[in-house]
Amino acid sequence: MTPSREPGPPETDIMDRQMRTDRQPDSTPPATGLEPDVRSARPAGRWEFTDADELPALRRSVTEAAGRSAVLNADGHADAATHHNLALVTTELATNALKYGVKPGVVRLHRLPAGWLVDVADGRADQAPRPQAPVPGRPGGNGLLIVSMLSVRWGWYVDSNSTPRKHVWAELADS
Repeated sequence: MTPSREPGPPETDIMDRQMRTDRQPDSTPPATGLEPDVRSARPAGRWEFTDADELPALRRSVTEAAGRSAVLNADGHADAATHHNLALVTTELATNALKYGVKPGVVRLHRLPAGWLVDVADGRADQAPRPQAPVPGRPGGNGLLIVSMLSVRWGWYVDSNSTPRKHVWAELADS
């Protein structure tokens, strides 16, 4: 059953901002083997996590690392909104890794020429991320929707190591 939608502004097509597919939001994006391009990226941090109690510290660490690697705006300050969005996307992906993946999870943060790349890996390579359609009043279940709304693009792939890991990644632009 499709939830009813109240009148208002037209919704953005979240799938256009994800994997450029024509699937509905509750479908699994295909694992295309598409990995983010890190050739021009600078590593900005790496963190392992195994428990939800670690997420506040992860959020702080990502924000601090972003501040150290930031490009300053015309006022000589880093963009706080971008760092907030980066920390939010990171913790949403990390929460999904804890909820649906196999521990430990690993976050890798990279500085791109005009933004950020966050890559969250977990040991459950056989389960794809599954975006859910928004349901008003439902607590939770909106993590990938948030990732989709705040990122330029996002995707997932399974690495080819001897112990395969699922990677879910997102690119965020500088504001």
